[in-house]
Amino acid sequence: MVNLYLDESGSMTCDYSKTHPYFVVSILYAKNITKLKRLYKRFVSKNLNRLKIADSGKMFRGEDFHELKGSEFTPSLKKDFINFFSKDDSFQLFYIEIDNEKVESKYYKNTARAFNYIVVLALKYFIKHGFLPKGEQYQIQIDERNQRADARKSLEDYLYSELYLADATAEGVDVTYFDSANNIIIQLADVFANIYYSELRTGNYSDSLNLMKNNRILTHVFKFPLHK
Repeated sequence: MVNLYLDESGSMTCDYSKTHPYFVVSILYAKNITKLKRLYKRFVSKNLNRLKIADSGKMFRGEDFHELKGSEFTPSLKKDFINFFSKDDSFQLFYIEIDNEKVESKYYKNTARAFNYIVVLALKYFIKHGFLPKGEQYQIQIDERNQRADARKSLEDYLYSELYLADATAEGVDVTYFDSANNIIIQLADVFANIYYSELRTGNYSDSLNLMKNNRILTHVFKFPLHK
């Protein structure tokens, strides 16, 4: 079973590409879910006070911790997050980087359809080039707030037809949507997505990303649109 967790940062837009130049999807391939959940709990426990100070109301409900949100992290928390998780081998990380200024406007006439198309394109690439296993069942979990309800089933159908029926790269594909507050690994994907998006905007996290590359955690970045 290949367990993938997806979350995003930024906006898919041509109209506001100057202020929103990038859209990022992080794909976390969890190879040891139990260990990854244990690491999550350790990180939260170790940094609870710092998280509370940084929060503007998204990570806590009153005094009670609710969920991790990368957009609430301070720069130092982001770097410490990378340092903490880069020591482990229970997961691999992939990114999809979309340059809004270079995307043809036809793609964004329906952003839900564009999201599905680009995710499928990236997954096919990762499997074809040996970054993800071939011939296994794929379980994909996504934050439900990232997709309109009418687009959720279409992603599963599209993945099934492209990865199972057309290419036979997967044994089967299931897509499940969660409120991220109820799925801690999606929360990790959220933080990773925000960190990469922050690097694209500021250039302040290259050392952290290089650490993940050197530790063989950050596996590949798929860039869209494709170079001709």
